Amino acid sequence: MSTALTSLLGNDFVNGADLASIVGDAPIVGIYFSAHWCGPCREFTPKLKEFYDTLVAQGTPLPIVFASSDQDEDSFASYFSKMPWHAFRFGDDRIEVLNKKYVVSSIPWLVILNTKTGELVMNEAGAMVGEELFGKITAYREKEHK
Repeated sequence: MSTALTSLLGNDFVNGADLASIVGDAPIVGIYFSAHWCGPCREFTPKLKEFYDTLVAQGTPLPIVFASSDQDEDSFASYFSKMPWHAFRFGDDRIEVLNKKYVVSSIPWLVILNTKTGELVMNEAGAMVGEELFGKITAYREKEHK
């Protein structure tokens, strides 16, 4: 994991997790921009969870950090309780910084970052959830392990 990634994402997450424990030795990490009030997000989150669970079962986990746009902490907590990944704390200033950096123009939105460099691998990857994204993640992992 790079210092660039730590500078970008920080090191303080819900449930006391730190970035090193979230990322482990994974070559990539996802940032998932979403909110409970967003209908398309509520439709997309179960698909992302299914994709995430498939990757875990196949031995190619994709660490994900939820970046909430919820308007109150109860909505955030309720929505996040259905997710198997990690999250920035409710109202964390880094979420807005990352929104601007990756030009998040709508939600749901999924950004994939290289854990060694902090560089962008895929932006708006949420449009690809399923075989296309799995193929790209697999190819990227294989390239990184050469």
